[in-house]
Amino acid sequence: MAGSAQELTSTPPDEAVAIDPAHRAYQPVSTRAPALIVLGLAVAIVVIGGVASVLATSSSPPRTPGSVTIADGTVVHLTPATAAMRSIVGAGEPPEDIIGNMVVPAGSPVVRTLDADQGVTQFDRTVFFTSGLSTDQLVDAYRTVLPQMGWKIIYRGDGAQRGGQATEVLAKRGSGDGFYWEVGVVVSPTTSAGITPFSVELFELPDDN
Repeated sequence: MAGSAQELTSTPPDEAVAIDPAHRAYQPVSTRAPALIVLGLAVAIVVIGGVASVLATSSSPPRTPGSVTIADGTVVHLTPATAAMRSIVGAGEPPEDIIGNMVVPAGSPVVRTLDADQGVTQFDRTVFFTSGLSTDQLVDAYRTVLPQMGWKIIYRGDGAQRGGQATEVLAKRGSGDGFYWEVGVVVSPTTSAGITPFSVELFELPDDN
């Protein structure tokens, strides 16, 4: 009936609804998503930078010095071992960061090579040379240049000779292949003809060294 019916009112669609400022509902803006995006970008930059650094390092060949000046003032010219000792290189051994960080005095002809590992044990091979430098000059040259190329001298041959006949310089270096390597340079006494025999041995150390 018209007298008892409850009147219903509605807001026309095109009429704005008034909002009570005291009872306004807020939807907080989330700061989590932007923070996660920033964190993700930072991680991506670090990872990409690290990968780029590794690739750049692995693709850049080691730089061997062309010469070294020893204590007596002599300038010893050097040849990269990748050329002078190529007779013992094969199947990726020694690794580039080992053979590429070794040198031999220029003008040192190869006499012979020794393959001690025979492909059945860890790498151990030696190249024998002769030089017109004296024993002391050769020893001093390796004592000087090896640390410059990232090797740690662990025996300098000071005051002693190997077997009473030759002086040895021994050095150690880590490789990207996960192993440590040693180089042993053994220099024999200079002959009456002014020729000095010497050898360079490269060998891979076992896991526990």
